[in-house]
Amino acid sequence: MESNNQESQHEPKSAGGLRFSSGAFQPPTARMKSPPVTMATPPRPPKGRFFVVGMVLTMLSFGAFRVWDSFFHYTAFGVIEGRTVEVPAPVTGLVRYVHVQEGDQVRQGDLLLTLDQHDLELRLGRLDDQLRLAQAKLEAEMSTTQWRIAQYLIEFHEAAGEYRDKWADVRERQVRWRRAQQVRERIAGMVEKKSATQDELDAALADEHALRDRLESLIEGLVSWQKRSQVAELQTQAGLDVLQPLLAEMRNLETEQARLRGEMARGEVRAPVNGKVLKRHRYTGEGAEQLQTLFTILEENSLEIVLYVPQQRIDEFDVDQTLHVALPPFHDQVACRVARLGSENVSPPPHLQRHYAHQAKLLPVHLLPANDRLEHSHVQLGAVVQLPFDASRWWNSGSPMTEFLPREARTENTTRR
Repeated sequence: MESNNQESQHEPKSAGGLRFSSGAFQPPTARMKSPPVTMATPPRPPKGRFFVVGMVLTMLSFGAFRVWDSFFHYTAFGVIEGRTVEVPAPVTGLVRYVHVQEGDQVRQGDLLLTLDQHDLELRLGRLDDQLRLAQAKLEAEMSTTQWRIAQYLIEFHEAAGEYRDKWADVRERQVRWRRAQQVRERIAGMVEKKSATQDELDAALADEHALRDRLESLIEGLVSWQKRSQVAELQTQAGLDVLQPLLAEMRNLETEQARLRGEMARGEVRAPVNGKVLKRHRYTGEGAEQLQTLFTILEENSLEIVLYVPQQRIDEFDVDQTLHVALPPFHDQVACRVARLGSENVSPPPHLQRHYAHQAKLLPVHLLPANDRLEHSHVQLGAVVQLPFDASRWWNSGSPMTEFLPREARTENTTRR
């Protein structure tokens, strides 16, 4: 055994399963076995490489999208504006009832809110009591006056009747007196001609004097009856004049009542225009000072879109031009008509300034929607509106990129413009 071990220790190493013996390679003996043959596998890459590559590609894609979305996707930004009406409190009072809620559509004259005016109600109650008392006094005085006037009217009619009768007698006595005068004159002429005696003339003269005296007495009686009828008429008018102070008091109380009711009607706040209630500033039970804002109402059909465009791009917009703008979060675009162009450069609203250069002065372009899309309940004032990039409009606007096009393409583009 030891000899074998020694012998094996002095044996040369084999190469590829061959033993080296006496200067030549010999095939291995049966007791030596070749190692098993295994298939070669490619080397495995590091485990985090795909994740890093994916993250880099994602960040690059997101950056490219942000650059495209910020500088190329939308060429202008704007906001939704509208005319709002601040409804003030006409008088100072406590809010008793609120008849509308935020978002309700109202028509001009609709009741919005009722203010509690306790002092006016107390004054109106006292005034109603005074008016009822004055009306009772007037009715009582009218009853007494009517009885008096009835008596005065009876006296007036009696005096007027006697006056008419006396006047008829006077007319008759006048006729008889004139006839007596004519008889006396005729007899006086006959006396001059010696065809009548002096006694006949004296008798005719006596008849004339008697008729004249009777006529004068009748005239005096006629005057007295005329005065009695006038006194009865004056007493009737005086009876009516007694009612004048009471009637004046009634008119004053009714005028004051109407004035107080008008003041109380001012506590009923009504909508000044047609529109939608955007904000309610006071609630039931709260106090409101005079001229303090109670409601904010968006006037109907007043919504418009205002785009802010750099001055050098204003040639791209014309009045009555149709544009399609994006109105997030709606996916479809809204067709609008250019109503007018602004007259001066202004600064964009604060929430749009990040889309433009710092302290940029822009020209507003006012758009009106072609339909009632802006009247949607979810569209709010101040919402951001975006004007998407229009390749055809950019192509036709004479972009500097057309300088790199072939001559035929530039000529065709100019012809289309």
